[in-house]
Amino acid sequence: MRNLKKSKKHTEVILYASTFSIIIFLVFGIITSLIPTNFFARMTPPTSLDYTFLILTSILLGTYISLYKYQKKYSTKTCTVAAYSGGASGFLGFGCAVCNKILILLLGVTGVLAYVEPYKPIFGLVGVTLLSYAVYIKSKNILRD
Repeated sequence: MRNLKKSKKHTEVILYASTFSIIIFLVFGIITSLIPTNFFARMTPPTSLDYTFLILTSILLGTYISLYKYQKKYSTKTCTVAAYSGGASGFLGFGCAVCNKILILLLGVTGVLAYVEPYKPIFGLVGVTLLSYAVYIKSKNILRD
């Protein structure tokens, strides 16, 4: 009986993780114009690394959100800073830095091209690492319960 309950728990988490990951992939992909639409135009050409970071960030963020939703009844807030930071850093890793109005406002075009654009792979790697850590800690806490 306990294994059936545990199996149902895993199925529920996987279903939510898949749903959230697809939604995040579509939203981030459209916003960053990695999924081509008529609404946005990307100013820098996308690379395969951009698509890799988009996929990994979507999967990890969707998994973290599903684990958070599942564990919400225990009201623990472990790794939320790592998850938020990882999501933001991951977004910088695959987003078009020149298209980001907030970055342009803060740093100017020259600052973005000098300080953000060359380091996009590092931002993406840091984001994926932080999200992986957050998912690991959150899943470890759920398996312990």
